[in-house]
Amino acid sequence: MTSPSYRVIAFSGSLRKSSVNTALVLLAQRISPPELSIELVDWVDQLPWMNPDLEVDPPEAVVRWWQTLRDADALLVGMPEYNASPTALAKNALDWATRPPGDRAITGTVVAFMSAAGRSGGANAQTNISRVLGYLGAVMVDEPPVQLTAVGDRIDADGHTDDPAIIEAVAAKLAAVVDALRLRDAAPD
Repeated sequence: MTSPSYRVIAFSGSLRKSSVNTALVLLAQRISPPELSIELVDWVDQLPWMNPDLEVDPPEAVVRWWQTLRDADALLVGMPEYNASPTALAKNALDWATRPPGDRAITGTVVAFMSAAGRSGGANAQTNISRVLGYLGAVMVDEPPVQLTAVGDRIDADGHTDDPAIIEAVAAKLAAVVDALRLRDAAPD
Protein backbone atom coordinates (compact mmCIF):
# COMPACT_ATOMS: atom_id res chain seq x y z
CA MET A 1 0.00 0.00 0.00
CA THR A 2 1.37 3.39 -1.01
CA SER A 3 1.32 6.05 1.68
CA PRO A 4 0.26 9.54 0.61
CA SER A 5 3.06 11.75 -0.59
CA TYR A 6 1.23 15.05 -0.29
CA ARG A 7 -0.86 16.61 2.46
CA VAL A 8 -3.88 18.52 1.18
CA ILE A 9 -6.09 20.64 3.40
CA ALA A 10 -9.60 21.38 2.22
CA PHE A 11 -12.46 23.59 3.24
CA SER A 12 -15.83 24.64 1.96
CA GLY A 13 -16.62 28.29 1.50
CA SER A 14 -20.22 27.61 2.48
CA LEU A 15 -21.85 27.68 5.90
CA ARG A 16 -24.96 25.87 4.62
CA LYS A 17 -25.68 22.60 6.36
CA SER A 18 -26.36 20.72 3.10
CA SER A 19 -23.96 22.63 0.88
CA VAL A 20 -23.16 21.07 -2.48
CA ASN A 21 -19.71 22.67 -2.30
CA THR A 22 -19.06 20.92 1.00
CA ALA A 23 -20.29 17.73 -0.65
CA LEU A 24 -17.69 18.19 -3.42
CA VAL A 25 -14.93 18.47 -0.82
CA LEU A 26 -16.17 15.30 0.92
CA LEU A 27 -16.33 13.49 -2.41
CA ALA A 28 -12.75 14.57 -3.17
CA GLN A 29 -11.64 13.29 0.21
CA ARG A 30 -13.25 9.92 -0.47
CA ILE A 31 -11.96 9.41 -4.04
CA SER A 32 -8.55 11.03 -3.66
CA PRO A 33 -5.67 9.26 -5.39
CA PRO A 34 -3.14 7.48 -3.17
CA GLU A 35 -0.64 10.34 -3.57
CA LEU A 36 -2.94 12.70 -1.67
CA SER A 37 -4.09 12.77 1.93
CA ILE A 38 -7.00 15.22 2.18
CA GLU A 39 -7.82 16.68 5.59
CA LEU A 40 -10.99 18.70 6.09
CA VAL A 41 -10.47 22.02 7.86
CA ASP A 42 -13.93 22.71 9.22
CA TRP A 43 -13.03 25.64 11.44
CA VAL A 44 -12.27 28.48 8.98
CA ASP A 45 -15.48 30.15 10.16
CA GLN A 46 -13.62 30.81 13.45
CA LEU A 47 -11.22 33.18 11.73
CA PRO A 48 -11.89 36.82 12.62
CA TRP A 49 -12.58 39.24 9.80
CA MET A 50 -9.32 40.04 8.06
CA ASN A 51 -7.86 43.15 9.64
CA PRO A 52 -4.18 44.11 9.30
CA ASP A 53 -4.31 45.56 12.84
CA LEU A 54 -4.67 41.99 14.12
CA GLU A 55 -1.36 40.96 12.55
CA VAL A 56 0.59 42.70 15.32
CA ASP A 57 -0.64 40.09 17.81
CA PRO A 58 -2.58 37.57 15.69
CA PRO A 59 -5.46 35.68 17.32
CA GLU A 60 -4.91 31.95 17.90
CA ALA A 61 -7.24 31.00 15.02
CA VAL A 62 -5.15 33.05 12.58
CA VAL A 63 -1.86 31.58 13.81
CA ARG A 64 -3.40 28.10 13.54
CA TRP A 65 -4.60 28.83 9.97
CA TRP A 66 -1.17 30.08 8.90
CA GLN A 67 0.55 27.03 10.39
CA THR A 68 -1.98 24.65 8.84
CA LEU A 69 -1.32 26.21 5.42
CA ARG A 70 2.45 26.12 5.85
CA ASP A 71 2.31 22.45 6.85
CA ALA A 72 0.22 21.53 3.79
CA ASP A 73 1.33 20.94 0.24
CA ALA A 74 -1.99 21.95 -1.28
CA LEU A 75 -5.29 23.62 -0.55
CA LEU A 76 -8.59 22.46 -2.05
CA VAL A 77 -11.60 24.75 -1.73
CA GLY A 78 -15.27 24.05 -2.36
CA MET A 79 -16.00 27.52 -3.74
CA PRO A 80 -19.61 28.74 -3.73
CA GLU A 81 -20.47 31.86 -5.65
CA TYR A 82 -22.70 34.63 -4.33
CA ASN A 83 -23.34 37.60 -6.59
CA ALA A 84 -20.56 36.54 -9.00
CA SER A 85 -18.01 36.56 -6.17
CA PRO A 86 -16.52 34.20 -3.59
CA THR A 87 -18.51 33.95 -0.38
CA ALA A 88 -17.42 36.11 2.54
CA LEU A 89 -16.27 32.98 4.40
CA ALA A 90 -14.04 31.82 1.53
CA LYS A 91 -12.71 35.30 0.81
CA ASN A 92 -11.88 35.91 4.47
CA ALA A 93 -10.00 32.61 4.84
CA LEU A 94 -8.10 33.24 1.60
CA ASP A 95 -7.34 36.84 2.54
CA TRP A 96 -5.78 35.60 5.79
CA ALA A 97 -3.86 33.00 3.75
CA THR A 98 -2.09 35.83 1.89
CA ARG A 99 -0.75 37.27 5.14
CA PRO A 100 1.49 38.29 6.80
CA PRO A 101 3.18 40.52 4.21
CA GLY A 102 6.66 39.31 3.35
CA ASP A 103 5.93 35.80 4.66
CA ARG A 104 2.60 34.85 3.10
CA ALA A 105 1.25 31.51 4.35
CA ILE A 106 -0.08 30.66 0.85
CA THR A 107 3.24 31.14 -0.99
CA GLY A 108 4.19 28.00 -2.90
CA THR A 109 0.98 26.20 -1.95
CA VAL A 110 -0.85 24.43 -4.77
CA VAL A 111 -4.45 25.71 -4.74
CA ALA A 112 -7.48 24.26 -6.53
CA PHE A 113 -11.14 25.26 -6.54
CA MET A 114 -14.25 23.19 -7.17
CA SER A 115 -17.65 24.82 -7.49
CA ALA A 116 -21.27 23.91 -7.77
CA ALA A 117 -22.93 27.27 -8.10
CA GLY A 118 -25.56 29.14 -10.07
CA ARG A 119 -25.57 29.52 -13.81
CA SER A 120 -21.82 30.04 -14.11
CA GLY A 121 -20.91 27.00 -12.03
CA GLY A 122 -18.77 29.27 -9.86
CA ALA A 123 -16.58 30.45 -12.72
CA ASN A 124 -16.81 34.10 -11.68
CA ALA A 125 -15.74 33.43 -8.10
CA GLN A 126 -12.94 31.12 -9.19
CA THR A 127 -11.52 33.52 -11.78
CA ASN A 128 -11.64 36.47 -9.41
CA ILE A 129 -9.79 34.87 -6.51
CA SER A 130 -7.49 32.66 -8.61
CA ARG A 131 -5.95 35.71 -10.25
CA VAL A 132 -5.25 37.31 -6.87
CA LEU A 133 -3.81 34.18 -5.23
CA GLY A 134 -1.59 33.44 -8.22
CA TYR A 135 -0.22 36.97 -8.10
CA LEU A 136 0.51 36.54 -4.38
CA GLY A 137 2.52 33.34 -4.77
CA ALA A 138 0.09 30.42 -4.82
CA VAL A 139 0.43 27.76 -7.52
CA MET A 140 -3.04 27.77 -9.07
CA VAL A 141 -4.62 24.66 -10.63
CA ASP A 142 -7.31 26.21 -12.81
CA GLU A 143 -7.52 23.37 -15.36
CA PRO A 144 -9.51 21.28 -15.65
CA PRO A 145 -12.23 23.42 -14.12
CA VAL A 146 -14.83 21.98 -11.77
CA GLN A 147 -17.70 24.40 -12.36
CA LEU A 148 -20.92 22.46 -11.99
CA THR A 149 -24.48 23.72 -12.35
CA ALA A 150 -27.72 22.19 -11.08
CA VAL A 151 -26.14 19.20 -9.33
CA GLY A 152 -27.89 19.54 -5.97
CA ASP A 153 -30.15 16.57 -6.68
CA ARG A 154 -27.27 14.41 -7.95
CA ILE A 155 -24.96 14.54 -4.92
CA ASP A 156 -25.96 14.21 -1.29
CA ALA A 157 -24.70 16.31 1.63
CA ASP A 158 -22.12 13.63 2.50
CA GLY A 159 -20.61 13.76 -0.99
CA HIS A 160 -22.09 10.52 -2.27
CA THR A 161 -23.06 10.42 -5.91
CA ASP A 162 -23.35 7.88 -8.66
CA ASP A 163 -23.23 10.57 -11.34
CA PRO A 164 -20.13 9.76 -13.40
CA ALA A 165 -19.80 13.35 -14.66
CA ILE A 166 -19.40 14.69 -11.11
CA ILE A 167 -17.00 11.93 -10.09
CA GLU A 168 -14.92 12.36 -13.25
CA ALA A 169 -14.72 16.16 -12.84
CA VAL A 170 -13.51 15.89 -9.23
CA ALA A 171 -11.10 13.04 -10.06
CA ALA A 172 -9.62 15.05 -12.95
CA LYS A 173 -9.09 18.06 -10.66
CA LEU A 174 -7.33 15.86 -8.08
CA ALA A 175 -5.09 14.36 -10.79
CA ALA A 176 -4.19 17.91 -11.86
CA VAL A 177 -3.32 18.75 -8.25
CA VAL A 178 -0.95 15.74 -8.12
CA ASP A 179 0.64 16.87 -11.41
CA ALA A 180 1.06 20.45 -10.11
CA LEU A 181 2.66 19.21 -6.90
CA ARG A 182 5.11 17.03 -8.81
CA LEU A 183 5.96 19.90 -11.16
CA ARG A 184 6.44 22.31 -8.24
CA ASP A 185 8.72 19.83 -6.46
CA ALA A 186 10.74 19.14 -9.62
CA ALA A 187 11.38 22.84 -10.29
CA PRO A 188 14.90 24.04 -9.50
CA ASP A 189 15.13 26.31 -6.49
